Amino acid sequence: MLEAFYATERGSLEDATINGGFDLHPELVWIDLIAPSQEEQQWVIDAYEQNLPTLKSLEDISSSARFYRDDDGILHISTYFLTKNKNYQVDNESDEHDHMLATVQTVAFILNKQRLLTLRGEKLVSFRAFRARARRNDYEVDYKDPVWILLGLFEAKLDELADILEDIHKDLEKYSTEVLNNHHREQVLDLDDMVTRLAQQEDMLGKAQLCLIDLRRILSFLSRPRALGSHIYDGEIREMSEDVRSLVEHTAFLFQKVRFLLDTTSGFINSEQSDTIRRFSILPSLLTAPMLVTSLYGMNTTVLPFAHGDFSFTAVSIIIVASFILPTAYFRWKKWI
Repeated sequence: MLEAFYATERGSLEDATINGGFDLHPELVWIDLIAPSQEEQQWVIDAYEQNLPTLKSLEDISSSARFYRDDDGILHISTYFLTKNKNYQVDNESDEHDHMLATVQTVAFILNKQRLLTLRGEKLVSFRAFRARARRNDYEVDYKDPVWILLGLFEAKLDELADILEDIHKDLEKYSTEVLNNHHREQVLDLDDMVTRLAQQEDMLGKAQLCLIDLRRILSFLSRPRALGSHIYDGEIREMSEDVRSLVEHTAFLFQKVRFLLDTTSGFINSEQSDTIRRFSILPSLLTAPMLVTSLYGMNTTVLPFAHGDFSFTAVSIIIVASFILPTAYFRWKKWI
């Protein structure tokens, strides 16, 4: 899929209809390629004489080559975007990605003085949010300058990460209530399932932290002198850098909360297992006295009381039951069972 946008007189972005390479006019300021076909990639190459990386090559880029300016002055950036998995399913054998709450996608940005080219493998929420914001242009940003499109997409990425972290925080608060409520934990909660849910939240936090650290490195690169060719973007970059710093700190707090809940849940699981083992170890002790009485009266001896008589069976049965009930009552009084 190939989408293109041009800037209006008031600086907002509007969609351009693309039916072929002949529609890629010079006034287009943003070309967005979403899992493009070879034909669509060739349209861009022919129209703007700009080579494009393949989607496979984006996954193999080393961290040291994720942002640079080439000999022609064109800025190349490859960065991670985190998106929630709407197709998430607990049990699904069809696709391994459906088992994850969120996935990380690599997006390539190619920026020159006239336009911005973006290449990604699938649709992303942050891109859709930015397009809606750029159409309204509430802050009267001049998107005729493609640098503002680049920074706007990074800001939308930051907003998406903030929303994901907020959702994680809400989920952890709910999990805390479930784990720490004794009645709910003992009667309703499946502790093994809780461990799985917490592990999934920790996995998503790790991916969010990866995206934040990656964005912090990019913003640090863009803040260098002559990185973008002007100082008018410095204020926006500094503001986003502060937001990234605060989100990294919040992510560290959420990591601590997840680990606390994991440790607490694991402790309750160990406690339940210990209680089960203790109950099984106490059972032989409770049966020792009845078995002893049964063994003695099974020896066909005349010395024992109630060994003979019309009510001997009843009397011996009462002794056996009493030898079981009395230790059981004592153990309960001691709260051993």
